[in-house]
Amino acid sequence: MLCHRRLASPCPESGCPAAVSRAPLAGSGRRRAVALLSALAALASLAPAAGAAEPTREERAAAVALFDEGRALMAAGKHAEACPKFAESHVIDPGIGTLFNLSDCYERTGKIATAWIGFRDVAAASLSAGQTERERVARARAAALEPQLSRLQIVVPPAASIAGLGLTRDGVAVGRALWGTAVPLDPGEHRIAAAAPGYEPWEVKVTIDKPGVVSVTVPALERATEPASAPGASGAPTPAIAPPPVRPPASDPPSAQGGSIRKPLGMVGVGLGVVGLGVGTALGFMAKSTFDKATEGGHCDEAGRCVDQTGLDLRDDAVAKGNIGTAVFIAGAALAVGGAILWITAPSAPDAAASARGRGPTADAPWSARVGLGPGSVWIAGTL
Repeated sequence: MLCHRRLASPCPESGCPAAVSRAPLAGSGRRRAVALLSALAALASLAPAAGAAEPTREERAAAVALFDEGRALMAAGKHAEACPKFAESHVIDPGIGTLFNLSDCYERTGKIATAWIGFRDVAAASLSAGQTERERVARARAAALEPQLSRLQIVVPPAASIAGLGLTRDGVAVGRALWGTAVPLDPGEHRIAAAAPGYEPWEVKVTIDKPGVVSVTVPALERATEPASAPGASGAPTPAIAPPPVRPPASDPPSAQGGSIRKPLGMVGVGLGVVGLGVGTALGFMAKSTFDKATEGGHCDEAGRCVDQTGLDLRDDAVAKGNIGTAVFIAGAALAVGGAILWITAPSAPDAAASARGRGPTADAPWSARVGLGPGSVWIAGTL
């Protein structure tokens, strides 16, 4: 492998002569002039684009460091890591030797087409620079790779060749001159796309994995369908269809009489009233039992007159329990009656829904309720 990076300067370090003879060149002098011009042409082909500044000393030092690092990676068999080093070095400070090593690296990583064109460029530059040995080696390397090339041919039949048709390969435009030409490409997946104004775009992916020619035929593109909002035949836009009105979510209708809270309050009142009635009744039974104990023991008579202290205590205990039981019973009855009235007069759910539909509030519906008290009991009756 040839390792030299850069071309030797056509002038010695002491500099070029300040003037040359105007006399015609003859013989060996003419040949040397031709060789010098060829070397200058090779340098121009490898130099940066017109208008670009020459690399500075620091940039050249960086290019040399990258080149050396790439060579070390190649020697270690790390070709995939070496290729970016050579590529960056060639960008910073182009040179025939760098391009040769970069092409060799691409070949070892399977990029056959890239390596092939790289060796051809090296051969052309070496010929211009008068480096015959490097030219010979580069041409031999390119010739050895040619049978291994994979080529992609994009065929556009007359039926598909419509006005404004544009083709791209891997995102790069393909000119009409390349339609039908088998172009060398590196193995892998490639994307071919076609587009034209007023037509549906077309795209296909092709995988190239072996030498030879892979042909892709572009079909006739289909006309694009007009969007639904496009103007009609008369040129007038299609009238927009108004969406249906949005109805607010249903909610419980308000009740002037507080029907939404009356029924729960009524239920609580009835429950507490029933408890009060039960406690009052129990205290009444306990009072009677205590008074019976006093009479049965001979401490008091049926009229409540007592003859000793025990009878007095039992009678007083019975009276206290009776009074408390009576108070609790009356309070329970009042709670039960009030709760029942709230419960009965509260609007029911179906009636409230009917009111929400416009049938009028249910609070105006006729109702009646009756409450009665009895010995140890309470009863409630009502109609709607």
